[in-house]
Amino acid sequence: MRSIAGWFLVVLGLTGFGVEIDNLRRGTTDTTVMGLILATVFVLGGRALIRAAKRAKLPAGPAEALAVAQLPTLSPRDIERAVLNCAKQHGGRVTIAEVAAESSLSFTEAKTVLEDLSRAGACTVDVTDQGAFIYEFSGLMPREP
Repeated sequence: MRSIAGWFLVVLGLTGFGVEIDNLRRGTTDTTVMGLILATVFVLGGRALIRAAKRAKLPAGPAEALAVAQLPTLSPRDIERAVLNCAKQHGGRVTIAEVAAESSLSFTEAKTVLEDLSRAGACTVDVTDQGAFIYEFSGLMPREP
């Protein structure tokens, strides 16, 4: 409905511009300034209504879309299994970023899970010279012959 009203105002405003230009051409300029101002108001008001109608039809923004279509929550067992699978694929040594990149976990979730596994004794933590935390799962590292 807003869109129809907006287009009506735009057409009315453009018609007003045409009438006032015709009045200028004829030399009757008594109300030309007021007519041009009114025509401008009609065109701008109509344009605002059209834009508001388009905005109302747009899909939800990214944050709202995620709230509507959330990923299914994983059980703690599934989360641990995903982290252990990632560690197994990397020879028993992983970083937080690797776990986050290769699973459905966020960076902070991956960090929390790895810290919990470290406290439980499932892995040890090594810090590189650059300050990266490497979590080592000795049970998943390749066995030496």
